Amino acid sequence: MTSAEAVFPESPSSSSSHSPSSESQSFDDILAEAKLPPPGPDHYAARRRLWLASRPNLQHAPVVPSTSRRRLEHILSAPHAVEDDDVWRNGVAKVWNTLSAGGRLKRRLPMALIVKVIHAAWLRDGTWPAGAVAPEPDDVLPDDLSTSLVDPSITGQSSAVTAPWMVAHK
Repeated sequence: MTSAEAVFPESPSSSSSHSPSSESQSFDDILAEAKLPPPGPDHYAARRRLWLASRPNLQHAPVVPSTSRRRLEHILSAPHAVEDDDVWRNGVAKVWNTLSAGGRLKRRLPMALIVKVIHAAWLRDGTWPAGAVAPEPDDVLPDDLSTSLVDPSITGQSSAVTAPWMVAHK
């Protein structure tokens, strides 16, 4: 069994077929079969709809947290753990290096844990300024993305790529 099979087990019915109705079709398979518009806002919206589409038949075997996962959860549960250099050196850096190199983890990690790893890395490389607070989530985008995703008032002298803390609030 390869590490990919261990992380993403397939059901017997899906291993013999890669049709859109396969029970454990991966998102990569779904993307490969999708007819997406050219890159741009419409492409983003179509890809996002695919990602958010319900896949009720997708089932994963129950995961028993490994010792390394429990250890990572424990060290990242401490207050200000993402800012702690000892926490970074004791496992978080290794996970980040694997992710940032495009590698796959041997075992699944909860998204909340991955977010903490990314936050810790971004603090170290300056992507996330120390003391910055994340904006309120905007989990739902409008179905019609024909409106500009960028505030026109900031595009005059900007590349239109901004972070929430870079925008002057009126």
